[in-house]
Amino acid sequence: MSSHVARRYAQAFLDALKTPEALEHAERDLDAIGGLFSRLPALPRVLGNPGVTTDRKKGLLESALSGLDAMAESRRVTWLLVEARATGELPEMIAAFKQLKDRKLGMTPASVTTASEIAEADRGAWEQALARAAGTRVRIDFRTDTSLIGGAVATVGSVSYDGSVRGSLERMRQTLLGE
Repeated sequence: MSSHVARRYAQAFLDALKTPEALEHAERDLDAIGGLFSRLPALPRVLGNPGVTTDRKKGLLESALSGLDAMAESRRVTWLLVEARATGELPEMIAAFKQLKDRKLGMTPASVTTASEIAEADRGAWEQALARAAGTRVRIDFRTDTSLIGGAVATVGSVSYDGSVRGSLERMRQTLLGE
């Protein structure tokens, strides 16, 4: 499956969902299903095995998804990927879905990378600050990178703000060397 096809699956799935709440629930479903497939690598292999009957595949998939609070639409799109023998492309489809969903909801993608984990209580302040910078709502992907030493690197859309110690040291080095 190409990224074009993964995007088509994502777009069709997005089009089937009518409310912002359904879009958010679908994203949670896809994350949970992707996590399930990652934790159980034999599952996609069995579901893609042509020697396993369709009824058996449906039963296995429903059993695997039974612990998730997945919407019927999420289950259906997962089954479509199984039928197309494209479960290996699920991560690409999930990424495309998130991008399309954010665009539909008027959100800008953002990331914040810090040397240590940001406390849950502080994440709201980051979201407000980056939303002001973007002029829209933002979806933030929080990451850690110990090589930053301290501070943070924030990216909103295509604009990056480097307030890390590593970045400051690199800028000082460039200034001193006349680069």
